Amino acid sequence: MFKIAVRGSGDAALPGGRAGAGLLRDLFTLAKARVVSLLVFTAAVGEILAPGVVQHWPSALAGLLGIALAGGAGGVLNQIVEPSLDQHMRRTRRRPLAEGRISQGGAIFYALVLILAAVAVLAWGTNPLTLGLTLLGTVGYGVVYTLYLKPSTPWNIVWGGLAGALPPLIGWTAVTGSLAALPLFLVLLIFVWTPAHFWPLAICCREDYAQACIPMLPVTHGVDRTRREVLRYAVATWAVSLVPAFLGGDWIYGAVAGLAGAWYVGMALRLQRMPIGAEMDQYARRVFMASITYLFLLFTALVVGRVVLSHGFF
Repeated sequence: MFKIAVRGSGDAALPGGRAGAGLLRDLFTLAKARVVSLLVFTAAVGEILAPGVVQHWPSALAGLLGIALAGGAGGVLNQIVEPSLDQHMRRTRRRPLAEGRISQGGAIFYALVLILAAVAVLAWGTNPLTLGLTLLGTVGYGVVYTLYLKPSTPWNIVWGGLAGALPPLIGWTAVTGSLAALPLFLVLLIFVWTPAHFWPLAICCREDYAQACIPMLPVTHGVDRTRREVLRYAVATWAVSLVPAFLGGDWIYGAVAGLAGAWYVGMALRLQRMPIGAEMDQYARRVFMASITYLFLLFTALVVGRVVLSHGFF
């Protein structure tokens, strides 16, 4: 089952709470809890925007719990396949499977527990459409992206990003049980945002990806081509981000989307123009972090705009 090694932080060598805390940290890391938190956040926004969310709050809560569990299972599946690759990369070589703190068998058991719990929660508390979309996202990331797209094409993050773009739609369907234009555009928004979000990090880690023989775009097509693609997808994200403002007549969100998009495109433009070197690598990491802030601003503005305008404050 779970195997805990002595090396690392030293927690595993100690009895009681500290050893348990070390295992708990490893389990959260294995489930990619930080990534999952962003999935849950965008799903929650999809639920808040859906009509009838107050009346259907049990389904909304079940949807969020199911997404969290399924997203964690996808993260575990991703790392089960890649422990040898993770060992070659500075960003991932301290992961529990890469360092052997959790065994392969323990990780498989953990993934099974998470996905079975997700299916149970979603089947009991939501509807077949929500369950189907959630499983589609989990399989899309944990299996299709990890096993087939990532090792075979430099455009892996483009098509693989669709799995991570589904949570707003899943949140909406958990409440309504049906599809609609607004959540579909939110899926499109995250879909076009994902390459511009991830490729700056890939630029920073291009030597590690090359050593691990992973065909990320900076490795196969070079830094200049990757920076041009980042800018193109940043502009596309800016354009798509304005659509929900027109769909809902939300000028508050529209103003935030317009200003935030201009800021993010400006960062992508500066990244493209910088000389290749250590300073550019540092700035690329800043662009990666800024992209998360950008998405957070957009989705927060959607909620604020809906609340303010629906209560007639303006």
